[in-house]
Amino acid sequence: MLFDRGVLIYNPTAGGGANAARVDAARKVLLKHVREVEKARTERPHHASALARKAQESGADLVIVCGGDGTVNEAVQGLAPKCEASLLVLPGGTANVLSMEVGLPADPCGAAALLPALEEQEASLGCVDFLKSGARRYFLLMCGAGIDAEVAAGIDLRIKARLGEGAYWLSGLQRMFRPFPKLRAFGAGAQKQRSFVVVSKSRKYGGGIVLTPRANLLADRFEVAEFSGANCLPYFSHVLGMALGAAARWPGIEHYLADEVRLESADGAVVKVQVDGEVAGALPIRVTMRPQALRILLPAGYGVSPIEAPARAAMPAHG
Repeated sequence: MLFDRGVLIYNPTAGGGANAARVDAARKVLLKHVREVEKARTERPHHASALARKAQESGADLVIVCGGDGTVNEAVQGLAPKCEASLLVLPGGTANVLSMEVGLPADPCGAAALLPALEEQEASLGCVDFLKSGARRYFLLMCGAGIDAEVAAGIDLRIKARLGEGAYWLSGLQRMFRPFPKLRAFGAGAQKQRSFVVVSKSRKYGGGIVLTPRANLLADRFEVAEFSGANCLPYFSHVLGMALGAAARWPGIEHYLADEVRLESADGAVVKVQVDGEVAGALPIRVTMRPQALRILLPAGYGVSPIEAPARAAMPAHG
């Protein structure tokens, strides 16, 4: 057996509510490689954090999460700061950005069947400190402030259950002609006013869009994308650039590497912050890389390739 005891945390409402049957099927596959697999169903927001913490403290050597990126992020909060158990992600949500990023199959059973071939890697966690409240939130993928967090905050869960990723586009369209948030970013050697900023450890953004092409879960620095413009016209241009896969060289989008970024409201208004796609608070924040790593099971070969390494080194590095 690869693992002795696993706890399978799942969100029964993820992916439009079809998760329960897929979890049972995935559990049968996992039992071929894990001696014991206990199911743990989330019953309320942030419950996955408590379930992951309890699993780790009770000696489970594997925590499996079947759900969307938000459920995975909740589980990460429970595993940190000790990070003793290994994490296996089975896609079961709406966007599943993490699974797309690392190349896992979209089907939970397919991802579970890969367990013997997966490699345990150490992924540093991003750390968001909310400077007013004193709260802290870890992330595997990204955090963003400004219009993208406003879009996440405006999603109707009933519409999300019917439209899936389409709910994000609908929320974005509804906010196109409203006043844009104004924030200041400190991370590229200068203070600049932006409409939104994404601090990322993932190449992929929502809908599989490649926003930060040199970001990587296993890297020790973030790739940051800062968006200029304070109204819908440049925002239309930015969305077009991302849709065409040209965000890294699109006018009005600045990219750089950093190990620390500070963001604050430019005019004192409330500016929301999303962490792995879920609204988690408001500016001001400080984003740093947490040195202690999370043990995560990934497809073999995921990481910085020899081709990517020189390009990564050539990028401007700040922070």
